[in-house]
Amino acid sequence: MTRIAALPGFHGRTWVKIAGMAKDREIELKLALDPADAAAFRRHPMLRERTIAGPTRRRVFNVYFDTPGLALKHHAMALRLRKTGGKWRQTLKTAGATTGGLHQRGEWETPLAVPQLDLALFRDTPLATLAQAKALHLTLKPAFITDFQRTTWQVELAPGQRVEVALDQGVVRCGPHTSVISEVEIELLEGSVSTVFDVAMAFAGTIAVRPDIVSKAERGYRLFHPEPSASPRPRRAAAIQLDRKWHPADAMQVIVAECLAHFESNVEGALTRGDPEYVHQLRVSLRRLRSAMRIFRPANAEHIAKELRWLTAALGDARDWDVLMTEILPALLKNTGNRKLATTLVAAATRRRETARHVARAALASARAARLVMTIGRWVGVPGEITLLPAKAANDGGAAPSPATSAVLSFASQEIHRRHRRLLNQRGHHKSALVELSAEDRHRVRIHTKRLRYAVDFFSSLYGKERLSRYVKVLGKIQDLLGQSNDDRVAMQLVESLAPPGPFSKFASAWFAARTRQSLAAGEHLFAEMKSIRRFWRE
Repeated sequence: MTRIAALPGFHGRTWVKIAGMAKDREIELKLALDPADAAAFRRHPMLRERTIAGPTRRRVFNVYFDTPGLALKHHAMALRLRKTGGKWRQTLKTAGATTGGLHQRGEWETPLAVPQLDLALFRDTPLATLAQAKALHLTLKPAFITDFQRTTWQVELAPGQRVEVALDQGVVRCGPHTSVISEVEIELLEGSVSTVFDVAMAFAGTIAVRPDIVSKAERGYRLFHPEPSASPRPRRAAAIQLDRKWHPADAMQVIVAECLAHFESNVEGALTRGDPEYVHQLRVSLRRLRSAMRIFRPANAEHIAKELRWLTAALGDARDWDVLMTEILPALLKNTGNRKLATTLVAAATRRRETARHVARAALASARAARLVMTIGRWVGVPGEITLLPAKAANDGGAAPSPATSAVLSFASQEIHRRHRRLLNQRGHHKSALVELSAEDRHRVRIHTKRLRYAVDFFSSLYGKERLSRYVKVLGKIQDLLGQSNDDRVAMQLVESLAPPGPFSKFASAWFAARTRQSLAAGEHLFAEMKSIRRFWRE
């Protein structure tokens, strides 16, 4: 089996894994570093004790080119001239193919006698396939520059396990706009991929570095169009493509890599921008990661599971206050008719929201979160790191499928069937209507619904769309109505924490109860419809 492999935070040039071997690859892990920590980084024990060459310092100056319409950017290409040590080189980079967070990236680099692009040297690259290729040299113009000081060390952990560590500090500049460069790149020179992770984890043990997926070129393009609309929008989970012939461990690698990409693509937005959707998508990505672990049952994953629970909880308050402030409180206060009370409650809720957001950002920027991301990256990126546990008895009396021995299609069908049956059993266990269940019982039904939904999402590419669509639609409606009921329950708790006057608390309680009854009214019909749908996982 041949698969292209890369991970969030990695910028691998032509990184291709073939049956566990590597061909024409460069593996590079990029870490963001607070400029205030640069001096501490240079003094790090890893560099003092394991350096076999360096440090070497040199200035790196790059000019990036594109057309006025940004044709190269739109084709996921970056073209630059680089000057180091008085010598010039031209480089073309492409994004390559991407599958579920795994990608292949091409790079073509040639030396130049003078600082002038020579596109003829790229005649055998993807640049030549552009529609405007013949006239490209007439329209290319400098778009932005990067100018930074690079300090490099060659680090050897053991014989045959070498990396180059590069500390880059400088600026990206486009006209009057600038962006700071402060990052570390760890490139594998010799040995196993695990060496890169070992070095990165050593740094993360004492310095708050974190994996960074934003390239210098991307930062430059953001300056080229400095409007907020040019920044990446919150990223939702992407569709996952699996092959029926894969082993479940292969499927898990692709699924977890996509969950990591989903997470990392929203970190910067959550740290620097106010759109609450970034935190929402972070929470979704973490829940999907946790669900994938429950499905595949990897061995020796207790620490990862514990840290995922910690980070999910750290983001929880911020998400709850975001939902209250943006989706619920405006509608609730609209019906009070008391503007003074509404102003007081909004001000109090805003303060609580800002506190929760500060806590969430501190957790995301922490060394603990960085170590978690790198641990998962190593876990799915290093051959042999994942071992799946054998089947075990399920809580509903049935046997869970065995990921250690099944083909992925058989494993997926058994897992979806088991979760489908568990949801219906959980719902059928209670004779009362959904609206009459306790909050705890509804929460349990909601959890089973979400876990089934994630399993269906993960494995959907293994089944025909026509057979899948009706089931997914009904399951999604059930999840939405149970989610709204849970949001209302949490929102009422948050409103009460603001200590409003007694009459308002009674009004709010009645208002939420009415919303809950309304949202759950269609629940019984949807569960009945789910029972009647043909099981898409049965051939």
